[in-house]
Amino acid sequence: MQTQSSSKTRVKNDTVGNDGLKELYAAYGNMETSNFRVLCKSMIEKSTGKRETKDTFIRLLDSAVSKDVMVKKVTNYLLAGQGLGV
Repeated sequence: MQTQSSSKTRVKNDTVGNDGLKELYAAYGNMETSNFRVLCKSMIEKSTGKRETKDTFIRLLDSAVSKDVMVKKVTNYLLAGQGLGV
């Protein structure tokens, strides 16, 4: 097992950031499920990240049955881009 050689943080700055999270939560209360799904997918597409990871999350959004599930998936994706998510 290899460990990090320094204590320097390795946070990636995502292009969506805090403003994207604010937009996501504002839309959560106002949009119907199908439109919210489109917004979630566009946020993932706008963000920085590997194509393979984006495709995985987009597939998860396609199979999500509620906005609650979608907002959790997108929040985890965006916060992971900032070094904070799971």
